[in-house]
Amino acid sequence: MNNNIEANWSGSYPCLCYGDWTLKVNGVDVSDKIPEDLKSSSMHTYGTYQSWHFNDDYMEEFEDYEDGLDCENWIEENNYWLSNITQDEKVKQQIFYAIQDHDFRTGSCGGCI
Repeated sequence: MNNNIEANWSGSYPCLCYGDWTLKVNGVDVSDKIPEDLKSSSMHTYGTYQSWHFNDDYMEEFEDYEDGLDCENWIEENNYWLSNITQDEKVKQQIFYAIQDHDFRTGSCGGCI
């Protein structure tokens, strides 16, 4: 059975870092199960992200970097709240991938430049 998992981050350019996560499983809003310290921050899923800095000519430079936990380790790290949503490991994996699609890192969009 393929479950309908929806994860969304409300932040967007130029304020990608400021927002909140919403999570729905089979149409049921389970966002209240996300811990307070994660509701408005990166979820630390594995991916390629960008950081920026000013170079010697005071121009912005963006660099790609990899960061975060892979699916198995992310589930292990977050099982304390995921288990309040489901005991099904496949659903937990689907939650990871849904969140990963919208995950970010602070400063990655350049809106704060």
